[in-house]
Amino acid sequence: MINVNIENFDLLSPKLERENIQLGLSRIKNALRDLDDPCKNIPAIQIVGTNGKGSITAFIENILYADKKNIGVTTSPHLLDICERIRVNKEKISKEEFERLFKKIKNNLSTHKLSPFEQIICCALNFFDFKKVDLLILEAGLGGRLDATTAHPLRPIIAIGNIGLDHKEYLGDSIEKIAKEKVAVIEKNAFVISCRQEAEVEEIIKARVKQVNAKIIWKESLSNDYEIGLKGNFQKQNAAVAIGVIEELINFGFKVKESSIKEGLKNAKWSGRLEIIKCFNKKILVDSAHNYSAAKALSEERKTWNNNKEGIYWILGVQIHKDIASMIKVLIKENDHILLVPVPNQASWKLKDLSNINELNHLDINEFEKVDLAFNYLLELEKWPKCNPVLTGSIFLVAEFIKFANNQKF
Repeated sequence: MINVNIENFDLLSPKLERENIQLGLSRIKNALRDLDDPCKNIPAIQIVGTNGKGSITAFIENILYADKKNIGVTTSPHLLDICERIRVNKEKISKEEFERLFKKIKNNLSTHKLSPFEQIICCALNFFDFKKVDLLILEAGLGGRLDATTAHPLRPIIAIGNIGLDHKEYLGDSIEKIAKEKVAVIEKNAFVISCRQEAEVEEIIKARVKQVNAKIIWKESLSNDYEIGLKGNFQKQNAAVAIGVIEELINFGFKVKESSIKEGLKNAKWSGRLEIIKCFNKKILVDSAHNYSAAKALSEERKTWNNNKEGIYWILGVQIHKDIASMIKVLIKENDHILLVPVPNQASWKLKDLSNINELNHLDINEFEKVDLAFNYLLELEKWPKCNPVLTGSIFLVAEFIKFANNQKF
């Protein structure tokens, strides 16, 4: 029997999870069958896309919670605590319950050789079944067609966030290939709610919808009539998709009050996204942008920041498999400074790697071994920058800095 200690949960660390990605549905379908198909008759909202999945989930979750619906939610990755990934009515699964379920999965289903993500999805569905929820919200982890969340047999509503280039090593080296992987989750008679996409992506979505006789609803960005709890102009399109999902739920017996929609949008929170973190009484803006599309959205937000033209200090950490050049080109402007740091426990871009990219040679880049050293560099400046420094490039880097800020030590 395998001894599992969820306090450190090395078996599900971000590094190990990435190293053990195994796309495919046969393993988890067989495992769920051995678990007596938990939640098989519970309808699910499945959320796919490159960026915005977590925000769309947060909006939907908060709206349904405000309306007192009984919901189970699974998201990934987690920011600070793995228990964030499994929630019922906004309450995280307890560490004790997660450990019990994980031991059960690990010991009883070892013959299926499940990936770490598949194990978590099995735990989630098992927990939701025990809690007798009425509705599921399943945020896809990677892609869609072969993602573990797609193993759930009843997914009548599909929400699609912005689709862009990311995870090319798994999903394909073009926007067309990536989009096809994601929209393959759309099945017969599904209701599909999507934000507006690039023209090529919209055509791929339309083709899939037509192929399986689904229904598509395109959502424009939300008007200013609604107050939303998540910062960033781009969140208006995520909120619009969430409202579209809520409107379609009436077809499945879930009627939601307008007052709950407004309350849920207003109360939505999603840590690590355009969030101000105070550390030693100094303010740092953190954002989990980790690909070109997210960096572009962050760059657009920059235009609204006071004193941004005087230059911004960017604490930047990017995993080696990401396209850092495209991110830097869209983020970095005149008078900006890059403080390059590694993403904790991940293979990351280093200064010597960037020196091989000629178009980046003119930039002001300093390299640090750890994020706290980069922060100390800022503290030693003659005066704190007028425009808050920004830490970005990876959710794992954001998590490390938040822990540092909370403890003021590692």
